[in-house]
Amino acid sequence: MPSFTSRLQLTDAATGSNVVLADVERIKGAFKTYVSASTMNATSVNYFSDKQILWVEDSGSLFQATVTPADYIETFNDTVTFKPFSYITGSFVSASFDGIKTLTFFGQDLSGSEQFSMSVDLSELTGSGGGGGGSGDITRVTAGTGILGGGPSGDVVVSFDSGSVAGLGLTTGSGQLLVDTGSTHFQGGVQTTELDGSEF
Repeated sequence: MPSFTSRLQLTDAATGSNVVLADVERIKGAFKTYVSASTMNATSVNYFSDKQILWVEDSGSLFQATVTPADYIETFNDTVTFKPFSYITGSFVSASFDGIKTLTFFGQDLSGSEQFSMSVDLSELTGSGGGGGGSGDITRVTAGTGILGGGPSGDVVVSFDSGSVAGLGLTTGSGQLLVDTGSTHFQGGVQTTELDGSEF
């Protein structure tokens, strides 16, 4: 039985005085930089945690460690392998709309990583006419900037003025408002809904 543990801890007095540890070369699972891949590969598996991210200076690349524990049937020692790691930011590759109020954009689905997403609440774009049942009377629909159509009564149709919205990175076509992010990875469509007095 060892007389010490693998965890190095500061006393409460040292922590309270903001004393820090310095010149600690290897900490299991910590983000670590290596001068080369050969140096990284020569390091003992004991210093790596599964899914740990590492930086290799000479190649300017990130790597992810995969630690495989010994099963004591075919292997008697833990092993570690490394594969290039990358992530994508700044663009989305798909989108979905729940048909009510939430538009969700999804990033690329990468193996071993959670898919990042961003949701937009569109509830402020919905309205109610007399308690939400559409019982109110609309006396006129006036088309504002960037909108065509409108009218004082009857069945009123409005549409986007593509000439007005093009400068905002928005285009229209086939009943959709297209959002151009400037990325070739993503272009999402928001389906238009008929204006009937209760929702948009």
